[in-house]
Amino acid sequence: MSPQFDVIVIGGGAMGSAAAWQLARRGRSVLVCEQFSAGHTRGSSHGGSRIYRATYAQPEYLALMRDALVEWELLEAESGINLLSRVGLVSHGFPPMDFEGPMRAAGVPLEVLSPSDAAERWPGMRFEGKVLFEHSTAGRVNADLALVALQQEATRHGAQVRHDTKVVDVVHHPGHVEVVTEGETFTAGRVVLATGGWMNSLAPRAAGLAGPLPLDVIEVAPAHFSLAEFLPSGELNPMVEDTWPSFTHDHAPTDPVTGEPSRWPGIVYGLATPGEGIKVGFNAYGRHVTADTRTFTHAPEDEVLHRDYVRQWLPGLNPDSSEFLSCTYTKTPSNDFVLDRCGRVVIASPCSGHGFKFTPTLGGIIADLATEPDDAPGVSAQEMFRLSSHLT
Repeated sequence: MSPQFDVIVIGGGAMGSAAAWQLARRGRSVLVCEQFSAGHTRGSSHGGSRIYRATYAQPEYLALMRDALVEWELLEAESGINLLSRVGLVSHGFPPMDFEGPMRAAGVPLEVLSPSDAAERWPGMRFEGKVLFEHSTAGRVNADLALVALQQEATRHGAQVRHDTKVVDVVHHPGHVEVVTEGETFTAGRVVLATGGWMNSLAPRAAGLAGPLPLDVIEVAPAHFSLAEFLPSGELNPMVEDTWPSFTHDHAPTDPVTGEPSRWPGIVYGLATPGEGIKVGFNAYGRHVTADTRTFTHAPEDEVLHRDYVRQWLPGLNPDSSEFLSCTYTKTPSNDFVLDRCGRVVIASPCSGHGFKFTPTLGGIIADLATEPDDAPGVSAQEMFRLSSHLT
């Protein structure tokens, strides 16, 4: 049987859509099967904002960020949709590793500020420790619009995108693979699994793995806060939503006054979602769930934690105005991505809560894996992203 498509992509979120765009641009025939309707909120690719930054010490991620900026600009130019808002990113606190050196070595433009100078520049925020300002290559990306742009351009280049099309099995045959949905069966030369939190529902049998991938699905609950009209000093708040810089805060492990352990779990992050407020969240702080059993709710202690953090560190926001969201992280133990190929099946789980910013470039890597020769050793992806690095 001759394959109907060169590649079938299972999962129409950010990574699957980016892979389809990159493959279709190369002239490959592509089908995307997405189990839910367009614009759904069941996965990890929805919402009006994702943080965009190059605050990494690892050269692999810094190289990906360098390439991603070029690819985002290409996607914007092709689609005519503005996706990036380069409002800058402020990182402050006491990180466990040096970011400044590797970032400067990678050519990331940075400014170093004292906490007092940073507070003078952004009076709606407070700072501690070392303050880095990535001023021209950071900010935020609109996730909802990114998905629209990727699928629009994938379709324009010839890809087919089918929503409400759930895949129930992947069957291998000599020379091709069958992808079985609830209503039809399609054939392809290669298959890309980009199913996010549902990865282990297909990956073990589709890729011939001995067991499930080491992936945890965590439901997190960041919240949007509205801007305060006045600062605690009584002055008018000069900061506005659209230009509020994105930020990360590696807080001190102990309170500088009481010496008690910090209340804040993990790194704190924040960014504007224009029209909704300033999003504030605690990285990877949440509840272990499955993609099908997440609750789309938040716990009462989430409200207390977020409100108290905003009151202490973000005086330009109204701490009593929280509107909570539900997001999921599909995490590996190392927080590194999974990008590899097992025969005709590419496993694409570049996530762990920090993958979205790399989306168009990761789509290119997935496309490389999906089109390299059958006997290639899978060198299209970094060694740290290979299955062997996650299954030991």
